[in-house]
Amino acid sequence: MNVEIRVEIVALADEAVWLVQSPPGNWTLPGGPLVEGEDPADGVRRWMTQMAGVEPEEPIILEAASRREDGRWQLILRYACRLLQEPRPASELPMSGLFHIEHLPPLDPGQRAAIYRALQLL
Repeated sequence: MNVEIRVEIVALADEAVWLVQSPPGNWTLPGGPLVEGEDPADGVRRWMTQMAGVEPEEPIILEAASRREDGRWQLILRYACRLLQEPRPASELPMSGLFHIEHLPPLDPGQRAAIYRALQLL
């Protein structure tokens, strides 16, 4: 079985979460696939540095989930971390922003639940 392992990151700044817009225009948690052999926590730091331009606090694993996308299984490791400074997103990101938890845009239900879990843990 060919499975892609990905990280999704709940990046919190006080009562706000940093989200990115995917190419189809949906808001989502930042993250992406791990490099083969990469430690997932290192992948979280790499993706946050690449996408947000900042190093997060030590990431904490929230959960693992799976989904089938384009005929391929993905194992998603959701992590939470606190942002130590304001994100400076990469210019190639279509759009990103900090959203107060009371004003979140439409999100995947699993991602929304992960945000609320992260707020309880951090």
